[in-house]
Amino acid sequence: MQSTFKFLPLQFSWVAIHPRPVGVVQFIGGAFFGSFPTIFYRFLLQKIYDQGYTIIALPYRFTFRHWSVAIGLVREQRALRLAILEEAKRRNYDYKIYEENPKSATKNYFWLGHSLGNKYIALLELLTDLETKSEKEILGNCVGLDQYQELEDRLKGVDFKDISLLNQPSILMAPAITGIESAIPVKAVADFVKRLGLDVKPSVEETHCLIKGSQLFGLMGLISFTKDKIAEDTVDWLKQNLPHKPAQMAELPGEHLTPMGFRLGDSVLVETVLKFLKAL
Repeated sequence: MQSTFKFLPLQFSWVAIHPRPVGVVQFIGGAFFGSFPTIFYRFLLQKIYDQGYTIIALPYRFTFRHWSVAIGLVREQRALRLAILEEAKRRNYDYKIYEENPKSATKNYFWLGHSLGNKYIALLELLTDLETKSEKEILGNCVGLDQYQELEDRLKGVDFKDISLLNQPSILMAPAITGIESAIPVKAVADFVKRLGLDVKPSVEETHCLIKGSQLFGLMGLISFTKDKIAEDTVDWLKQNLPHKPAQMAELPGEHLTPMGFRLGDSVLVETVLKFLKAL
């Protein structure tokens, strides 16, 4: 059966369904470029697809309320899996993997992020604890009452089993947990907006607090780049403060935008990502 790399719009995502899938990789890119993942990250995603992985490219969604995006992503997961299953059946592709519980010990479902997209993966990881812990145990004193209320409102009617990333390894490429400056590149303007009381939620400090209080983040790969000044602070913080040392780590030659590419890309990065997928 010939394998053709082509993205289909399913639900609110772009999906390249492999005819003989060995795994499913869910990808979230950075601000702006991640809004068009099938264009700006095409080279990397195609190379992963060519090794037998179905690719789900989740478009980056700009907002100051990052919880809303994270919860929106998990709300869509069940419907998205069903849509992929039906499309695979219609095309006479192997579809057994889509009938699996993504949380099964087979670890066939992965998350791959770049830049600020990794923050959403981190928030999803934190929400995994809701299956066994209360919101108070997860959020503690890290965030304000407004975020407690936001989570409570947005999680109404959600089965916590559906938002768990248990047994779903993640690979963070050049993770950048940043504030409003990621959306407003002019520092003076970003500082002014912050003085008005506007910033992303959870903030950098709140996100750090949440991660330090979690016992998750065990099945993780961390990829950084030698000339990356944007993700440098986040990478250093993660290495020092993650509750568990990343299972796989690599520092590669390159800059913050090294993961991007349409027809051409970074072959060393591709090899590293594929190596991490197999190891995790």
